[in-house]
Amino acid sequence: MRTILTFGFLAIGLVLHPAEVAANTSLEDVRRILNDPERLPLIVEKRRKAISEYYGSEEAELLWLDQARGEELTQLMKAAGQEGLRPEDYPHEVLVEASGSLSGELTPSEAAWVELLYTGHFLDFANDLRAGRVSPRVLYPDAYMPYNSIDGHDALQRLATSEDLDGFVASWQPQDDTYQRLKGHLQHLQNIRESDGFTYLEPGENLIAGQSDTRIPALRRRLHEGGLLAEATTDETFDKRLAFAVAQAQHRYGLPLSAEVDAALIKALNIPVDRRIEQVSNAMERIRWIPNEYARLQLFINKGENRFVFLEDGRVIQEGAAYANCPDRNYATTATTIEAVTFHPTWRVSWEFFGKELLPRLQKDPKEVEEAGYYLRRSGAEVPLDALPWNQATLKDLRRAPNREQYALFLPSSEENPLGDYAYRLRQEQRLSLFDLAEAPEGDTYCNPYLPKTAFGIVDGLDILEHIIEPRVFPEEGLSNRISRRDTITFPARGGLMAVVSHQSVWVQRQGIIRFGNDPYLEDARLTAALSGRPKP
Repeated sequence: MRTILTFGFLAIGLVLHPAEVAANTSLEDVRRILNDPERLPLIVEKRRKAISEYYGSEEAELLWLDQARGEELTQLMKAAGQEGLRPEDYPHEVLVEASGSLSGELTPSEAAWVELLYTGHFLDFANDLRAGRVSPRVLYPDAYMPYNSIDGHDALQRLATSEDLDGFVASWQPQDDTYQRLKGHLQHLQNIRESDGFTYLEPGENLIAGQSDTRIPALRRRLHEGGLLAEATTDETFDKRLAFAVAQAQHRYGLPLSAEVDAALIKALNIPVDRRIEQVSNAMERIRWIPNEYARLQLFINKGENRFVFLEDGRVIQEGAAYANCPDRNYATTATTIEAVTFHPTWRVSWEFFGKELLPRLQKDPKEVEEAGYYLRRSGAEVPLDALPWNQATLKDLRRAPNREQYALFLPSSEENPLGDYAYRLRQEQRLSLFDLAEAPEGDTYCNPYLPKTAFGIVDGLDILEHIIEPRVFPEEGLSNRISRRDTITFPARGGLMAVVSHQSVWVQRQGIIRFGNDPYLEDARLTAALSGRPKP
């Protein structure tokens, strides 16, 4: 066995010619190796159960030794960048070197080893393509993102029935529209990189519509490279067609729209194509984290750009503004079920707010606090606020109290209640909180230290509730009229609806337009570093 193991590591992914090995091996040779109790090479051992299930089934067939798939897999691994993956993660160079080091016919056992090692590397690629290369927990230990994994047996069955690997990839990769549009733009960017990258634009005075300038031909080339201008002429005049393309570029990079090329636009257009490729590849990776069963209906919050989109099968139905609470400390990367929406929700007051804000008021006048709407429950029973000796309490006492969980302070809907007119009820409430934010915060930064660090405020979110609430119980009088009644009521959400929170520095708008944003909290840098340091067997 030691000899076979050595050969197995050497022959990872050997590019085979069917005539050399087809007659020398069989499913029984493969099954015999899988049934051996000795440990197999890691690339096979880590998915040994799924591989054994496939090759042990009645419908099993050899996938590589009598097929053209071996060469196809090597080429697919070499071109992994087209899928938003890293070619260096897949050892195609080693495979080519291994094929050159072998001569003569293979024994049945050797050929069976090659079959298994091909299968192991194929499943590694298939997992990365569908479930992502790293787990969100690697980047965010406190993240609540359901673990996404593949069914290896299912992948091998699909491979067996696919005409070729291209057909397998087309059906296996994430199917939503957003992913497909990002993949198409990625291929466009890679073509630009192969053509020596974007045209560099020289800084200088602002360019204004109607003027002529020697820098304008370069601007035309750059906008043409971005797919925003039909052709790149040498015309030095800033005409209406160019002005429209400039406005499109400003929209793509999140800049104020104008008929003027300023320093901010030049800077955005001069960002290297490798960085744009990194942004798109990372966006595709984050989509792969989301299990397929959660992909049909999503309220997706992009915490990097203060935006949300409502998606049906990956198609953007509606979009708007959503702000992370204290964004410099908000590391939420989450997917969880939306169960309901509550109008005029009651806030369970945090202990920090209790001690820092309410305790001084309670010590001064508990009746005033009670009149503001606050009430206290102890072991489920309501307790009058003036019945407790607040003057003897300190913030330290509250923090150290062994029975403090028996007390809960609540505030119904009011001006002091930070949850606004409505809040979402989620399956993992302690991991995520979504609430109504009356207006966009000044400076585009919202921070309420008394709300959870995983909270997000949704601005002007009534329209989106039409897609959230179960249609059979949707209020007949409309949302605004129902909210104006000021009572607390809960409506169930549509079945299978997910709230997903992640960072995307590139995304797709409702019209199918690609938008690029910034990376203010180095989320892309963190993900890129994790991907670069990923160990491979």
